[in-house]
Amino acid sequence: MDSIYLEYKPKKGDLLTYGNMIENQQSIIEKGQTKENISKIQFVMTQETKDVDSTGIATVDITIKSGVVISGEKSVPLPNIGQKITMKMKKNGEIVYTSVPVDFSQPSFPEGLKQKKDRWTSVSKINIQGKKEPLELNYRYILWDILKYKGMDVAEIKVSCPETVSEIQEGVNQKISATGSTLFDHLKGRLVKSEVETNTTVEVPKSDLIVKTRVSVKLELIKN
Repeated sequence: MDSIYLEYKPKKGDLLTYGNMIENQQSIIEKGQTKENISKIQFVMTQETKDVDSTGIATVDITIKSGVVISGEKSVPLPNIGQKITMKMKKNGEIVYTSVPVDFSQPSFPEGLKQKKDRWTSVSKINIQGKKEPLELNYRYILWDILKYKGMDVAEIKVSCPETVSEIQEGVNQKISATGSTLFDHLKGRLVKSEVETNTTVEVPKSDLIVKTRVSVKLELIKN
């Protein structure tokens, strides 16, 4: 297959279950010494399509079914288990409504037919403590390949964000970069797998804070 459309194709009654992992590795470097702290958040969420209107906008209920927060040897239940979030999403993945503010979203795509090695970009805004204006991150995407994954035909999409530097305050700089990949079932129109690692470095006089965050999402169960 040389050309494909990258768009979501939800149908009323679809129920998808995703396993999610957020891993944080935080390092503080000061006076030549390094202190590290590693934490993880594991959770399972469902996405149920409640309706699809005539324009293709889907109403989706996202529910956190289970989850834990792990820090060192301690493990506690995720505080928002059972929380339901209602979203409205266009075919390209753009979120046009959400019942509560959220930090996560599915990949969005440009319209039109795509071929291998096609490229596109998108801008993501993040809020930084101490700054009035959000920081803009320019993400780059490449439709890298079409391959088989667990019996499905999927599009492999590589994602990267070149290092972006922002001055938080005088003498304090923050650097952010990211790399990862996404597998998208372009025939069924749904996310199959995503892994993105973000590296953040905050440079302050006499010390550095380095945070590596790895976010992975995997489709585990499909009910139609």
